[in-house]
Amino acid sequence: MDMMATMFRRPLEPTLPVRGLRWVRGKRWALGLWLGLGLSGLGLAQAKDQVTYYNPRSERVITIGGVVEANDLAGVTVKTGEDSTAKVDADQVLRITWGDVPQSFHDGRTYLDRKDFENALLQFRLAASDSDSRPVVKAAARMSAAGCLLNLGAKDPARLQECADEAQRFLDEFPNGRSVPEAMALKARALWIEGKPQEAMDAFLALYDKGQAKTPGFSPVLCLEAGMNAAWTSLELKNTGKARELFASCQPGFEALAKDAPAAERARLDGLAATASTGEGFCLLTSGDARGAKAFFERMIARTELAPAGKFSATLGLGEALLADGAAAEAQIHLARVSALDPSGRDRTARAMFGLAKALKAAGGNKASQAQVAVLLAKLKSAYGDTPTAFYAAKWN
Repeated sequence: MDMMATMFRRPLEPTLPVRGLRWVRGKRWALGLWLGLGLSGLGLAQAKDQVTYYNPRSERVITIGGVVEANDLAGVTVKTGEDSTAKVDADQVLRITWGDVPQSFHDGRTYLDRKDFENALLQFRLAASDSDSRPVVKAAARMSAAGCLLNLGAKDPARLQECADEAQRFLDEFPNGRSVPEAMALKARALWIEGKPQEAMDAFLALYDKGQAKTPGFSPVLCLEAGMNAAWTSLELKNTGKARELFASCQPGFEALAKDAPAAERARLDGLAATASTGEGFCLLTSGDARGAKAFFERMIARTELAPAGKFSATLGLGEALLADGAAAEAQIHLARVSALDPSGRDRTARAMFGLAKALKAAGGNKASQAQVAVLLAKLKSAYGDTPTAFYAAKWN
């Protein structure tokens, strides 16, 4: 249950890769991955822009040099010579390495490489407002500033609204920019982590609806992930009807995409579909039917064909159902398994850790077990501040 997920569409080449928002790379609907700090393409000093894209006819990755004149939802236009221009479809672009950039943009990259997000933010904002910057570079700088704020928000939640505002500013200034889908996802993510599920749900639904309408330039994977995240935020709002509707829509959507996906992406898409298939159990749990949820999750875990991500999602749900039904000691086993072994999403790991802390406290026990509660809460604060669970863990005692 990687709730961004991530997540998942083309890579957001001009901006900071941000933890928690994830997407797959591959052919027509490829997206990239906002995890870690692999920042090739953030404006190295060179005479020409470099546009790297996937050619579906030759099945090759190609890089062309020139001056990017347009970078919007319709595609990327590159002036490659005095009388020559190349056009690349938006969903084929993998990365843009910017050539002619102001010093502030270059400095922002340097600070970013050092993980100095505060100074990187300052420089990217300067680049975004520099009258000498090309519009395409201003757009890249504005998105980079929003990415810096999301990273800062992982340690200081007060920066998350600022992040959402920065993403909205990008949307206002560059309504047709190629990174509009990612800006919408980033805004929704920031609001969710900040603990504003209603606003986050509305933002996720706006992106999901773009996919349902097959809007050009919007990755189907990214939009379906937004629908999944809207389902999770709906459950936070106790709106099980909306959550059921979204889970039921997203599961076949992911399954359809998985059929045509390369093997490297198929596993993740299968995992997203499997996670959506566990949504009914979480709806039962939210509505107060812990025993019904427990039976549902047990049936899901017994399904041998269920993808690993779905198994972990069902195991998390089983642990939460047992805890809700008063079986705190048994719940610990399942929640500990997910928190220790699930490789498929930070959101689910954080939720399992918080559930384990609640189960340990509910079970009572010796001082050692209660000390473990403190350790889990401290880890959520220090290492999982970029997840929605961190907001609730910070308010729990």
